[in-house]
Amino acid sequence: MKSIQTSKFLLAGVACSVITACGGSGGGSSTPAVSSNSPAHGGDIMLTYSEKDPFKRLFLLGTPTGENSGSGVVTDMDGDILRVTNINSNLTDMTGFELDGLYLGIRPDAIAPSLDTDETLTMALTYDITDGSNSTARSATITIIGEDVAPVAEDDLVGNFTRDAGMGVVDLLKGVVDGDEEPLTAFDVTADPNNPYTIPFTINEDNQLELDVSVVETQIPDGEKVTFNYTYKVKDHRFEIDRNLVINVLGVQDIPGAPLILNYFLEASANETDTVQAYDLAKEAVDREDDAIVIDNLTLDGETDLPYGVELTGNMLSVDPHAFFNEIDTGQSKVLSFLFNIADDAGNTADGQRSLAVTINGEETNLVKAAGFNADFEDAAQVGPLDATNNTGGFVWGWAGWACPDPEINTASARTGDYGMHMQGSFCHFELQNIVTSLEDNQKYAMSYWLNNAASNGASGNPFVPLFTTVPEGSSLDNRFWLGGRYFDQSLNTWMEHVQIIDTGETGAWDGYETLPVHFGLLKYDDSYAGGDHSIDDLNMVKYGHYDTAMHDMLLDEVGLFDNAETIVSDGGIVEIRDLDGMQKLFVDTTGTTDGVTISLPIKAGAIQAGGRYAVMVDAQLINHDVLYTAGESTVVLYELNLSNGTESIAANGSGTTKGVENTTSDIIITEEFGRSAAVDWSQETMTLNLVLSETDAQYYIDNVRLIAIP
Repeated sequence: MKSIQTSKFLLAGVACSVITACGGSGGGSSTPAVSSNSPAHGGDIMLTYSEKDPFKRLFLLGTPTGENSGSGVVTDMDGDILRVTNINSNLTDMTGFELDGLYLGIRPDAIAPSLDTDETLTMALTYDITDGSNSTARSATITIIGEDVAPVAEDDLVGNFTRDAGMGVVDLLKGVVDGDEEPLTAFDVTADPNNPYTIPFTINEDNQLELDVSVVETQIPDGEKVTFNYTYKVKDHRFEIDRNLVINVLGVQDIPGAPLILNYFLEASANETDTVQAYDLAKEAVDREDDAIVIDNLTLDGETDLPYGVELTGNMLSVDPHAFFNEIDTGQSKVLSFLFNIADDAGNTADGQRSLAVTINGEETNLVKAAGFNADFEDAAQVGPLDATNNTGGFVWGWAGWACPDPEINTASARTGDYGMHMQGSFCHFELQNIVTSLEDNQKYAMSYWLNNAASNGASGNPFVPLFTTVPEGSSLDNRFWLGGRYFDQSLNTWMEHVQIIDTGETGAWDGYETLPVHFGLLKYDDSYAGGDHSIDDLNMVKYGHYDTAMHDMLLDEVGLFDNAETIVSDGGIVEIRDLDGMQKLFVDTTGTTDGVTISLPIKAGAIQAGGRYAVMVDAQLINHDVLYTAGESTVVLYELNLSNGTESIAANGSGTTKGVENTTSDIIITEEFGRSAAVDWSQETMTLNLVLSETDAQYYIDNVRLIAIP
């Protein structure tokens, strides 16, 4: 580690301006009173910052942490006006430090370029605090720690040109990021000695590689793609990395009568949470005889069979980024490489194949992690015993903690990764505050965590887990703390996922809480003192209410809307589509059945995948509720869901409900890893969504069934 120190420097001009700003000398000839007490303070200011921290303004007469008020501020028993004098610094270059009257401003980002990882810059400011008669010395020692990281390149860089391109230009810094946002330089481009030909090149001042493709134009065969390989380096002020470069030169010619392709190499990108993307594959292709353009021989990564989420309709290619939720990590990307021919309906095909590269970018969809909490407990700095002072684990410690021995983050409690959280006892209280700072209107959130019980004793054996808020003063809203739940299953030595839904829609339980924050509680609250022993891991909150359920629906032909007089598969009872005031709904009668009625709705091929997560939305109405139960009551009746290939299944994490005689909308989460009966490659199976209505002699209307993927 290198510590940067420089010689002492007197800030005379600054001291003078501070004294003037604090009052200076007044007029008149009276003799000022002599103070008998010296100013006092609670200790020197000693603070450490990372080079990535934001601007900070410290009060030189403030607390030992530079705050304007609080314990340790400068005081004077005589009530005199206080000034700062004799200011000295150990630095000759005060870049990043700004003296403004009685305040010291700190700009770590201005110091960052001079620091590498673990290098430090220490600025020691000494000064006197005077009341005009007596002085007290104080110092402010500020240390900035460097955090330098190497540039990172996403993948190999690829440049595509036709042989008639003339001068081809490639941005050598495309897809390269530097965590410090330092200037980057590309250099040392080296051609592979096995390249078929030599293309002259230079690097310009904008880090672009200029290739004179015209030199090899006549050597590129008709209809063929010739590949040239290179390596080069990228550096910041300290690190350098190697990267591969691939240059493809396509030998194409204009065929009379065939469409003219103005651009053979198409590129597009989308984020994984974006809606379905549509690409016109005939874009920038012109048929000079005005024949209709058609797309032939489409392949994705060399395969003619398109996976779920990719469809070709005429000349339009649609890509659903949600189909790749399970494949792309945060900050990573996946490239879908399409090749196809451009032809016209008269049978004339343009020379060569056109390409489309679609990059799907992974995002941070876990709102718990995005809020800065150690959601998977993998931060090694928090491993070990937890307490309210030395290692909070990132939690706010609540009031109920008097029977919570030895909470800790350890390896034995890990479900994934290396670490998980262990808690035991009968009274524990941990909170994560502001995992969402402002709830969105008409939004849905799914909050989940994984639980493994070594012991769970009595009705209150499992942890009590509220999702709650802070309501404005004077509000009639409940903060919902005591509306939390315990996971119903008290099984031992198995991992279980507990999911709770927040819905701010018009019929949602959280309607009216828009703009308020959301907190997560993890409690043991057990008056019986029966105790319990629990491992917790993988906290997760995702939002999905803004997804277009029609665009992303995995059910085949929107069968869950029951609008097309489909025959619905069931295992008994009466199941038929009926017209109800001009609306088509599925009528189900379980009368006379032994185990109720299961209806099965077909799912698009390949939609369900190992490791996937899904949300099901269902409108259900128990129309003869007042016959089965007390009329006018709001009796809650459950029904179940699963995904199945006919042999194995994936159970839902919760149940659907009806409430009284009213139409009730349910959101049910299905997590493949949690609910699967066996390890199956579901993408290769014929899958159905099954609704299991087990209530005896019950009559239902079912409608608006949607199945979508969620992160």
